[in-house]
Amino acid sequence: MDYSSVSVGHNLTAGDTTVVYKVPTGYAAKWNLMYLHNASGNTKAITAKWYDLSTNTEYFVLDGYTMAAKDYLKFDGGAYVLLDEGDEIRLTPEAASTFSSINTFELERKY
Repeated sequence: MDYSSVSVGHNLTAGDTTVVYKVPTGYAAKWNLMYLHNASGNTKAITAKWYDLSTNTEYFVLDGYTMAAKDYLKFDGGAYVLLDEGDEIRLTPEAASTFSSINTFELERKY
């Protein structure tokens, strides 16, 4: 199999959903790292979802998770989410907030 890794960073738009990663055609992916940082001056919330294209369903990873000002959250520790081609990771920060994210995926060529 052909493996590669990719990290993507985003400064998220307050109140809007951002697709931070979409698995390319012909690949599967392991989502194995997510950093979130609340750069806002106040406590704010963020929602993270996995969109499964095969079932046209969104699954909550975080649902309105509250983070203190200048705090960060790191998901790792040997766990990962398996994603198939076309699946997406979507992040939605609270209105009037300033969030950034860094996500890492391990890609595997399917064909």
